Amino acid sequence: MALDEKLKTLTITEFNLIGNKDPNGSYDRRTRDNLDRIINKLTHNQRLLSPLERKLHYKFRNANFNALEKKAKKVRFEVARYRLSSNVKQTIKLISSAVGVLILTGFVIYEFFLDASTKEKVDVAYYAGLNKIGLVSKEGLDKIRQNLRVATSKLEKTNEKNQQLNQVVEQMIQNNKVTENLKYILKQIYDDPKTKYIKTENHNIIKYGGEEIARYKKDPKLWYVLGVVEQGVMRIFYADEEILQIRAIFGRTGEETPVGDYAIQNRSYKPTWYKKEEINGSTKVRAIPFGDSDHEIGHWWLGLKKLGDPIPGSYGIHGVNAGKVNEFYKKNFDWRNGSAGCPNVQEWYLHFLGKVLPIGTKVNIVSKDKWDKNLGSTQAASAA
Repeated sequence: MALDEKLKTLTITEFNLIGNKDPNGSYDRRTRDNLDRIINKLTHNQRLLSPLERKLHYKFRNANFNALEKKAKKVRFEVARYRLSSNVKQTIKLISSAVGVLILTGFVIYEFFLDASTKEKVDVAYYAGLNKIGLVSKEGLDKIRQNLRVATSKLEKTNEKNQQLNQVVEQMIQNNKVTENLKYILKQIYDDPKTKYIKTENHNIIKYGGEEIARYKKDPKLWYVLGVVEQGVMRIFYADEEILQIRAIFGRTGEETPVGDYAIQNRSYKPTWYKKEEINGSTKVRAIPFGDSDHEIGHWWLGLKKLGDPIPGSYGIHGVNAGKVNEFYKKNFDWRNGSAGCPNVQEWYLHFLGKVLPIGTKVNIVSKDKWDKNLGSTQAASAA
């Protein structure tokens, strides 16, 4: 059916004009007048309207057309509101960024540039501000002040202690007394991030806080290690001077450390321990990696090669279970009464030996030290 056959009151031109319009739209004056005229025509001829015209009349019966000027003003208002909102958001972002930078700057200054006393004052002022706005009670503020004083005092004591240690080590270095004090120094600087072992083509160099403590040549002929079983000591010699004398654990009864001449043939840091175990009447070897709670040989293994007549078994200089407190002393005096044959030394000295002793260094294990002064005076007293 053609469109003109569906219309009884309106012309096709009138229908096309109003058919795609919005009852609340904004139009120019001429268009509004034509639309009003068409709506009036529909209203005055309701009995004659076709179904299509009735739908149009129902749609536009309460039409409220706006002038284009109002629409333009509304559009301008929305644009202005959007711009304002965008500017506000941008401003908020800039303010947030600035506040973030200020907070970060304040944190850096607080952590790295203020001393303990100044930090305490800043903290007290901060909590005093919270107290004013009711977030911290007076009692809470007093307690915070007390805790800050205690914490500041402890921090100052710790810093003072560290400074004293640094001064002692630095003084030893400046006074060229490293050899006499090496035993003390090695224990104090062990596992300290300021300690560096540096390898060059011909030397091993020890530095602490950037200062060189000592340097040693890698020539094994300059080194000599003497292990004294009865005295439980290990003496380290370099270039005809004794540079270190430390306690050592040797083999217990039935598993004595074989005396004789050895040479260091290999080294391993954080080694795997191959432990012999009796299981169901047979001997088996269990591989125990470093870090396991059953690992018993410490951070270093310095493998020893027997010179002259060979001996059964594998021997090396190593540590003890690094995860157990006082294990070195316990192992020598508890039910184990010594090692399974290998010389054991404490971790800080073992670390030094592992870093500086060259492969090929001669190691001599003896029963007694002929030059031990204490032993000599004891024998003299007994003879008297």
